[in-house]
Amino acid sequence: MSESVGAQDDGVVDAEIVDVSPALAETWLSRNPNNRNLRRPVVDGYARDMEAGRWRLNGETLKFSADGQLYDGQHRLNAIVQSGATVPMVVVRGLTPDVMPTVDAGAKRTYSDALKLTGEENTATLAAVCRRAVMWERGMRTNTGAIRPTPLEMDDWLTRHPEIRNSADLANRLASRERLPASVIGLCHWLFSELDGDAATTFFLRVADGDGLAATDPIAVLRNRVTRLRLSGGRINETEGLALTIRAWNAHRDGETRTKLQMPRGGLTNENFPVPR
Repeated sequence: MSESVGAQDDGVVDAEIVDVSPALAETWLSRNPNNRNLRRPVVDGYARDMEAGRWRLNGETLKFSADGQLYDGQHRLNAIVQSGATVPMVVVRGLTPDVMPTVDAGAKRTYSDALKLTGEENTATLAAVCRRAVMWERGMRTNTGAIRPTPLEMDDWLTRHPEIRNSADLANRLASRERLPASVIGLCHWLFSELDGDAATTFFLRVADGDGLAATDPIAVLRNRVTRLRLSGGRINETEGLALTIRAWNAHRDGETRTKLQMPRGGLTNENFPVPR
């Protein structure tokens, strides 16, 4: 496997698999004078996958011009440097400048798309729930975007928690009738089910239909608050919806009554975020 990118004969394009070390990645990045701005969350995600040994040779290429200039791959190469890992990459050499308008021009495949290819159901909802579940597991309660779970991280989480499919299925069925985001329903159902599976399902059925609820039942208060916001044309913030749902669950479980659900003064943080009990 070659560790250099030299000039190619005109019109000759070749490809090979190269074990790319951090040192080699730094050398190749020095041949990247005019590429796009670096998206740090993308680099961080790739680096986490490389450090954890999840990175896979999937056929995506590092692309170089005939004179050795890097055309595509700066985020992956920066991740190799950041992670300190050596990973295999498909390297294509000998490209001409007129190919640049076509590089990265295709539609990006989402995790939902990947799930669909493996035969999963409710893929958009399942992908959204897995994303929030990975964030929750890491202590990221608020949706700040500081850490963006990668498809490999979400896939690893789904492998470890196959029962999340049941929660995603319930969320997919209720989301059209209920006013909470499907990601909130799915994540909360999974979290609540770890405490009491039957109670978790009943809780969300009552949020959806309101049957038999007293006006001061925390479920009714949650339902009314979300419905009012929707009717006024508002949008349910995913993080706020998650916190409100957990507060309603905790109060309902404790047999308490409510006239409203309070949010912490100063806003939600990872430190003051409610936890199901």
